[in-house]
Amino acid sequence: MVRLLDKGDHEVHYVSENNHPPIISKEKFQAVRAEKINRSNVKKTKDGVQRKSSKYSSKKGR
Repeated sequence: MVRLLDKGDHEVHYVSENNHPPIISKEKFQAVRAEKINRSNVKKTKDGVQRKSSKYSSKKGR
């Protein structure tokens, strides 16, 4: 299935779905996605995006 996606930015976007068998199950994909978010060093706050810790970050102040 192919459908046109209109984001209002005057660009044409086509979204293609269900054209081939999946490599992994949707459940496994969602589980890995949740684990990546859980392990992320970034947290979203009302003030924006911040790092939880700079211990292993390459973004340390120099």
